[in-house]
Amino acid sequence: MLLLVCLYTPKLYKRYVDDTFTILPSDKVTAFLNHLNSINPKIQFTMESEANNSLAFLDVLVIRNPNNTLSHTVYRKKTHTDKYLHGESHHHPTQLSTVGKSLFQRARGICDEQHLGAELQHVKQVLHDNKLRVPRPRRRTRVKPATVERLPAVLPYIRGVTDKIGYILKRASIKTYFKPLKKISQFLPPVKCHIPLQDAGVYKLECDCGLSYIGQTKRSIGTRVKEHIADVKHRRSRQSAVCEHTLDKAQHYIRFDKPQVLAKENRFLPRMIREAIEIKKHPNFNREDGWVIPPAWNPIIETIKSKSKPTTARPKDTVSSFCVNRIVNNN
Repeated sequence: MLLLVCLYTPKLYKRYVDDTFTILPSDKVTAFLNHLNSINPKIQFTMESEANNSLAFLDVLVIRNPNNTLSHTVYRKKTHTDKYLHGESHHHPTQLSTVGKSLFQRARGICDEQHLGAELQHVKQVLHDNKLRVPRPRRRTRVKPATVERLPAVLPYIRGVTDKIGYILKRASIKTYFKPLKKISQFLPPVKCHIPLQDAGVYKLECDCGLSYIGQTKRSIGTRVKEHIADVKHRRSRQSAVCEHTLDKAQHYIRFDKPQVLAKENRFLPRMIREAIEIKKHPNFNREDGWVIPPAWNPIIETIKSKSKPTTARPKDTVSSFCVNRIVNNN
């Protein structure tokens, strides 16, 4: 067992998750970094030394004074633009007021007495540029009378409408939270691309004879379709109604290349009920081993079937042709 011992003990070593703040003599910094990187080759540290007698650690800018004492203030990146929620934007006044409160609270929590005044002055200028109100000085908290706790209300903020509703609910000791009508994420497309047939649910495989197979799966529909193809390829007719249909005397072409997703559903009971409904709606060659819905559903299903449009014929696919040709050659 190799025991690595550091010959240089830092005067100060603070860590938050993967960020560390260390105080060492300048001639020992490189040796200490090499020691940390030699412990585990999969965990490697990078280093940032102080510049102009200051070093940033998280949101704090630590400054080394001439007498070797440390002072601290709020740290902002060079790319920071001091742009916050605009005072004339369509948001509830309580949401606009929290911007100034949070900035003042951060200043008082991070800055020391030497830098607190300059930071508060900067925050006031930022709030003025964004047309936001400067929060009032803190007052002594009053002891509120005991009230019955009730569930809060969440309302979309519409100026002149829902804010008045909030005042009415406040009289009834119901706290109200306001949210914007639309968020930025609703205007932007999703970053992750949607992979077809990756969801669980109910699906349909069509055959050129006019019948179809209705199935359900708790896994991805694409995985279940691949299993159907493997059943046909290996002639597993006992466990697959699709394979049994292809082994019929008449040649059948199953459209494995274009499975249709009828419903996306992760829950078991709704998925089984939806499968039973779709089996009633479409002419199929399913086995009678699934769920059966009551006859009271028949009028509704007949109405749905009468309004559905007939599907047009589709060309044959190479996957089904390969499976059928393999079966014929084996016979």
